[in-house]
Amino acid sequence: MADVEIRGLDKLIRKLSDVKSLRAAKVALKAGALHIKGKIATYPPASEANTPYQRRWYERGYGPKWMRKDGTWRGSKTSETLGRRWTIAERNAGLTQVVGNNVSYVPYVQDPDKQTSFHAARGWKTTGQVVDEEADTVVRFVKAKVDEALRD
Repeated sequence: MADVEIRGLDKLIRKLSDVKSLRAAKVALKAGALHIKGKIATYPPASEANTPYQRRWYERGYGPKWMRKDGTWRGSKTSETLGRRWTIAERNAGLTQVVGNNVSYVPYVQDPDKQTSFHAARGWKTTGQVVDEEADTVVRFVKAKVDEALRD
């Protein structure tokens, strides 16, 4: 997956002698992780692949469906609800936040190295794309919270 690294954060943390400032940094890092999680969990708009009652389609939250000759449909309930399964875990006493997902097919949908062209063509963003797009926002969260704590 992809990382947002705030360079110099370790040096800053050593300089922050009071607990309040350190707590502010942890709160900001958590806010940044929640922001990334919200962006990565957002589905692209439905496409022709999700249009029901064609020969084959994919219904989000259910799985693949197909139309039978008699006009009825069948399907396989295989969806693992990718968007709802993004989580955040803390490491390093809250100074590292990890956004992850354990859905079996997430690499083929959102991993920068394994995403299929099918998903890329339908607007699924990879974790790398989201991190690249949102890194400045996360850094602003951290800077604003730490600056606020240092002023108090």
